[in-house]
Amino acid sequence: MYRIMIVDDEDYVRDLLVKNIPGFSLPIEVVAVAGDGREALELAVLLKPDILITDIFMPFMNGLELIKEMQMSGLCSENVVISGYDEFDYARQAISLGVKNYLLKPFLPQELEEVLQKMIQELDSQKALHQNMSLLREQAFVREGLAREKVFKNLLEGRDCKDRDYQQLGVELSGDYYLAGVIRLTGAAWDFGRQEQVEEFLLLIREGYLLPGIRMHAVSFDGTHLAVIWCGTGDSETAFLEKIRVGMKKIQASLKKYYQIQLSCALGCPYKNFRDLNLSYQESMAVWRGTLDIEKSIMFYQEENNTQEESSSSQIRDWKNQIRLSVRTGQKEEADAQLHRLMKSYASLANKKSDYISVSVRELVYAVQNDMEQAGYGRDEMESIAYMQGRIPYGSLMDMKKMLESYIERCCLVVSEHSEETKASAVVKQIKLLLDNNLKNSDIDLEWTSEQVHFSSSYVRQIFKQHAGEGFGEYLIRKRMEQAGILLQKTNLRIQEVAEECGYDNQRYFASSFKKFYGCTPTEFKKVVEKERLY
Repeated sequence: MYRIMIVDDEDYVRDLLVKNIPGFSLPIEVVAVAGDGREALELAVLLKPDILITDIFMPFMNGLELIKEMQMSGLCSENVVISGYDEFDYARQAISLGVKNYLLKPFLPQELEEVLQKMIQELDSQKALHQNMSLLREQAFVREGLAREKVFKNLLEGRDCKDRDYQQLGVELSGDYYLAGVIRLTGAAWDFGRQEQVEEFLLLIREGYLLPGIRMHAVSFDGTHLAVIWCGTGDSETAFLEKIRVGMKKIQASLKKYYQIQLSCALGCPYKNFRDLNLSYQESMAVWRGTLDIEKSIMFYQEENNTQEESSSSQIRDWKNQIRLSVRTGQKEEADAQLHRLMKSYASLANKKSDYISVSVRELVYAVQNDMEQAGYGRDEMESIAYMQGRIPYGSLMDMKKMLESYIERCCLVVSEHSEETKASAVVKQIKLLLDNNLKNSDIDLEWTSEQVHFSSSYVRQIFKQHAGEGFGEYLIRKRMEQAGILLQKTNLRIQEVAEECGYDNQRYFASSFKKFYGCTPTEFKKVVEKERLY
């Protein structure tokens, strides 16, 4: 529906127009009427009408002055000028303001209807034009993203990449040193399936976190991991690496604090020529595939020690059997300890027997599954075996360890939950009350909450998901966003103050979370609320 505003100082004219326009069966509605140009201008700024029907002669501000003021205020509308005076000067002024439609009093309803039909056609044409232009801009943006994606993949895979390939796309690759790496986000809501989504994430983490002289580009080969390129200046390789380390630690801390996301990354060696980025990327992937130190989430190729003593197959078989026994009795801590030893044994073989490791992990998963079924637990209570089997061949050793930890934890929980169901439900209620009463506390996270209720973070995470129907981080963000919506609706707090009340001391992260939850920024939300209050 197109919005019409009627402006005339004669009551009977306004009433006549308001009465007749709805009967034209056109996609239009009268949203405001005014008796003079000054009043009309205030309403126009607020309501932004698509069509203006205005008399010329009115007190305070005439119709032509109103049109001019609206245009100066950036308002775009189709205008109909009506007057009882057929004078050329007024018509000429109207034409100079872009007015194409001029009606003389008295006029017949069908004359007005014909004029409105013509204006609606023009508005439809303008709308279609804007949509086409928007589509073309979006397509151009996607094409540029695909082109950048190709350039980055060529660099990381060692294929030929000419200077013009990236210079024409505005990609800045100058620097003293170049380094590549791989990043993994655990618990992330981001989908890296398209290059524009990758670059949207980069916009969030680059500003304010990378040290001066460092640039960061990224691409995703699988929609999950990010393959990252760093380039920039440094007095030495050591100084360049330290800049990256400091920047990544800042990004890591912010993602954990504001999004409940764990960032892990492995980095290769720095090189002085960007054409050697493929070597740096291969080094980073070697670190990523062979590392087990999950707590050490920022890893450099030069710092990793791969001189481990090779384990025997009999040791590996013993660790696997002990894991199965611990799972059958619901002893998660003991199973985790055995799993740690098993993964260290795998790590000693990582560079020589990667196929053997994949087969061995598959055997362990199937054996545990068979044990659970023989104990009377159905497959619907377990994590999908097919899903896990699909991840094993392509994941790093770290990925496999995390996957097995999750699987073992779930199995042990199934074994013990029948006797702990009542206790777990009570703990979840306690956690919800704790979170609801401490939303303003920016230090709230899974570890803090686990300490308050005196349980391990892994246990809290599992029972909360099971009994609340959503993850711990999802619940916390949802409650904070709901609180933010209430504060924006019912108080006059500034957005920064609302962010602080909801546990965010960084307004950028608050705005990002708010937009993901509501689909609009806090400023846009507040404007809608204020507009509704006027009615």
